[in-house]
Formats: sequence, C-alpha cells, structure tokens
Amino acid sequence: SGQWPNVERVYLFMTEKVGTKGIAKFIILSLIGIFLFLIPVSGATVPIVVFINTIKAFLGPILPILVVISLSVLMFTIFMAKVVKSPKFVEFHKDDKPSKFVFYILAFIFVLCILLKVGPASIFQNPDIGGQVITLAQNVMLTVTIAGWLIIFMLKSGIVEFLGTLLEPLMRPIFKMPGQAAVNCLSAFMVSPAVGVYMSDQYYASGIYTRKEGMTAITNFSTVSVGYISVLAAMAGVEERYGQMVIITLLLVFFMTAVTVRIPPLSLVKNEYISGEEEKPQPVQEGSRFQRALAAAAARSEEFTLKAFVGSLLNALKFSQRIIAYMIPIVVVTLTLVHFTPVFTWLGKPIAPILSLLGMPDAAAIAPGALLGFIEVSLPVIAISGQGVAPQSAFFVVMLAIMQIVFMTEAGNAMLGSSMKVKMSELVLVFIVRTIIAVPVLALISHLLF
Repeated sequence: SGQWPNVERVYLFMTEKVGTKGIAKFIILSLIGIFLFLIPVSGATVPIVVFINTIKAFLGPILPILVVISLSVLMFTIFMAKVVKSPKFVEFHKDDKPSKFVFYILAFIFVLCILLKVGPASIFQNPDIGGQVITLAQNVMLTVTIAGWLIIFMLKSGIVEFLGTLLEPLMRPIFKMPGQAAVNCLSAFMVSPAVGVYMSDQYYASGIYTRKEGMTAITNFSTVSVGYISVLAAMAGVEERYGQMVIITLLLVFFMTAVTVRIPPLSLVKNEYISGEEEKPQPVQEGSRFQRALAAAAARSEEFTLKAFVGSLLNALKFSQRIIAYMIPIVVVTLTLVHFTPVFTWLGKPIAPILSLLGMPDAAAIAPGALLGFIEVSLPVIAISGQGVAPQSAFFVVMLAIMQIVFMTEAGNAMLGSSMKVKMSELVLVFIVRTIIAVPVLALISHLLF
C-alpha cells in the first residue's frame, strides 16, 4: 500500500464515505444512459432512436388518434382549471401564461379541422400543410415522450455531476468561468434552456457568478436539451444523425463559449458580482477532485428510484402534450406563409449567396432559417419541412438553430426576466454574433459528414 497511497485513499473514500452501493449504482445507471443516448448501434443511430422508431412502426395508423386524445385531455384540464376552478387542475396549469392557452385551444381546433377535413382545403387538406402538421405532431409527441422518459438515466445517474466536477479545471483558463459552470452547462444540456437560464441566474444571485460570467453562461450554456435535439432531428428527417448531433452540440458549446467570451458584446459586460464587488475570496474544498466528483455522482444516483422512474414518464407525457399543442398553430401559420407568401424568400435573400459560397445545397430554401431561430428554435426546421431539402442542409439547419441559443419563445424570455437585467439589444447582438460564427463552422462540419 505504501507504493500506491493515492489509490488506497480513494479506495477508503469510496468504501467508507461514499459507499460501494452508491458507486455501483452510479456506474450502472451512467452506462445505461450513455448507451441509450450516445453510442451508435446501427450506422449513426443510437439505441433511443431505434427504440422510438420501433414504437412508431408498431403504433402506425393510431398515432394521429393519440394526438387527438392528448389534446382532448389538455382541453379537459383547461376547462377544469379555468371554468370549474378545481385546485388540482389550477396547480397543473400554474406555469401556463394566458397566451399559451390560446395556442392550446387553436391546436385542438386545427387538428380536428385537419382530420375531419373541415375549413380551408388549401390549408387543412393540403398534404404539405395539414398532412405535414399531423406527421410532425405525432413524431414529436412520441419522440419527446420516450426520450424525455428515459433521459432520467442521464439526469439521475450522477454522470452530469461526475463529469462536471472533473471538468472544473478547464473552465477558468479556457472559458473565463468558475468551476461550477461545468455542471451548469451539462445540466442545461440534459434538461432544457429554461433550466440553464434559471441555474445561471441562481449562481449570479448567490454570488457565484459575476454579471459577465452569468451573461456568458445564459447565452452559451442554455442550449436545447438532449431530448429536444432528437425532436428537431425527427422534424428535419435526419434522426439517424441524432448521436452525431448530440456530440457535436456539446463540443461546439464549449468552442463557442471560448470564442464569444473574448469578443463583444460579452467582453464588454462588467465583471462584477451582484453586490457590486469585483473580487471575492474562494472557499477551500476538501478532498481530491476525483473524490468530490465521485461523491456528487453517488449522491445524485440515490435519487434514481422506481417512483422517480414513473414520475419521469408522467413528466414526459405532460411535456410532450404541451410541446405539440404549442407547436401545431406555429406550424400551420408558418407553412401557410411558406407556401402562399414570399415572406421567407425575402428573409433569405441576403443570406442565400453566403450559403451558396459555402457550398451548401438548397441554399435559397434554408437561408431564412438563419434568422427565424431568434423567434423559435423549431421555426427554421418547420420552414424547410416538406421542401425536400438535402439531408446535409437539413442537418445544417437543425445544428444552426441549436447553436444560436437565443430564441424568444423560451430561453430569450427567461434571460430577459433574470436578475442580471439583460437588455433586448444585448440578446440581438449575441444572436447575430453566434450566427456569424456558427454558419461557416457548421458548413464545414456538414461537408465533412456528408
């Protein structure tokens, strides 16, 4: 033992402080999560996508019926909350703003119009609009439900805490961020943009981040979740690239952070804490970094229980219900504009030549997506749905929407509401800068993969 003092100390720490049961649970659950979401088993397809496709093929023609049932249940909960004022249903909708109820009701009406062939035939009976809406809705509902359910193997296994703690030494010199930012990034990546913004805001409010660090975190780490990447990939018809998208997204998040933190507008943000101070003493942490990572991972893995596993499915069902209800009206309006107006053509005119210069196929068709992402992350993908763009271009559109980070329907509004007092002008500048950097980088990556 004298020859291996570090190994002995780690072993004693594992057995006495953390416990072999916690370590074993962390390892097993993490391996399952990594296998499901990150390890290709069929070409570039990861197991979670294979599972989703299998279920999709099995359910087949009843999927539209499941969409109607899901929206009907949502209408019932809205009625019970707003008309009957049932406390249970009021609690169910406590986070829904009035504008969202409008979307939910419109979604229900639009789906009925499409399936019952009622209303303007050029829209609801048009396979490129009404048909596309149903296809997208059923695919998104199934993908979000299954991926959102099984993401618990990443969220509750401890792998996020383990990797986040080990990555701490990279954060300060490369990203000019404190060590906690590693967990901040990975947690947002696994959950949602709003969670990323919330966590960053809490770090700022508690004095962990300066305003500059907080702004860097919310505009770089608040990416769409692993589960939603699968949704965008499915919508664009490139779900077989899902595993590659996850890995590339994580790598580019760090690359973009290292670049954007050193240039305006982020480089111009004051580097001071919420108290007004510019420096503060750093607390001393006990144990080696590996020990701390192991302890954090083992502690998180204890949260993986049967109750949590079932709860993850219920949360995924609830989330998928809201996602399709919010998405359907946007899809109907957007596809109507795409097919019957020149709006998107006008938006893409200044950008199409740049994409052509970068060698992207269908440059004119995908160009509007470079700007639509500021409104909603799915809009660029919706805009190209049914247009038959090349898989390379579909991949490019999805990845660009993900890397732009700032989209007003979720992340952007959360940023504006944070305690960092973010200005709209700052978000617009960040969006433009991220787009300018991401376009050539993603064009190069797409050429290497296709």
